[in-house]
Amino acid sequence: MTLENLIPPGGMTPNDLVRLGAEFALGVEPVEMAPQVLDTPLYTGRLLAHEVQPGLMLSAGDVTYICDQGFAVEMAPALVCGIMLSGQPVRTEVEGHGSFVRLPHQVNLMGFDRPIRYTTPLERGRNFRTAGFVLQPAFFERFAEDIDDDGVSALRELTTGGFRTATITHSPRIGEIARLCLEHPYGGQLGRLFLESNALAYVIEVAQALKDERRLVALLGRREYDRVVHAREILDGDLVNTPTTLELARRVGINVTTLQANFKAVFGRTIFAHVREQRLMMAKILLQEYRLSVAEAGRRVGFSRPSAFSAAYRRHYGHPPRSERHQSTGMRPG
Repeated sequence: MTLENLIPPGGMTPNDLVRLGAEFALGVEPVEMAPQVLDTPLYTGRLLAHEVQPGLMLSAGDVTYICDQGFAVEMAPALVCGIMLSGQPVRTEVEGHGSFVRLPHQVNLMGFDRPIRYTTPLERGRNFRTAGFVLQPAFFERFAEDIDDDGVSALRELTTGGFRTATITHSPRIGEIARLCLEHPYGGQLGRLFLESNALAYVIEVAQALKDERRLVALLGRREYDRVVHAREILDGDLVNTPTTLELARRVGINVTTLQANFKAVFGRTIFAHVREQRLMMAKILLQEYRLSVAEAGRRVGFSRPSAFSAAYRRHYGHPPRSERHQSTGMRPG
């Protein structure tokens, strides 16, 4: 059967094309695009490595190391970006350039215009969930003169001048993109398209975050910017016993009004709005994974009235909290 034989005399409608695609799909076995399950003498878990476009490699992993080891990597000139979704801080040694520490939920960037070798010591039993991308020179070359107009120039700058590093504070959007590298539900050509789209979204979000961070550092000064970032780290580190704004200001060494103003400038929301958003995320986990009632989940995260909790939850997620319990499997994490 040829394609010409399937085309009706009057041409094909969009619906005809979909039906034709469905017929051909019956004869094609979809390619698995999920991370591969591996069990080696060094580590066990899942790994994904996929070149989604020339010069753009997407990688992700959820692995547990079986023995103590130094994980060494040799790389040609590139920009490496990654986020540790879960795990403990690790120190990476770069030959000829010293070391730097990677922290959970922190976006780490490493750029170099010549081959390098770096080593990360890893301990037995430690688990890491990571996701990132690698941009090779071919990626930047494809943009030619337009690169300054699309935000990617901030990333390209890191690949000049030898070896350079940068960090970006945690972004919920970047974290979600990274998570989907590991957890996406697609296979075959749809999976390929999703990974390409997700990788490009990853690059764009990181580039924009890097530009925004540089702009804010220039506006506030590095010291004041770092104080605000530290304040958010304190808040995120203990969402159950959240410090008062006054206590938070004292801990980071800044007055309350300056902290309020700079926090809003850097993160686009007030301290209270940030804590409320994080607690709504906690509530989602309590509903889905721990099967708490709506009233109890709301009470646990600080709402005195279920109606107020439901309204805030709907505004944030676009659906009422009770729908989370209907969708939940009821499995409590072990």
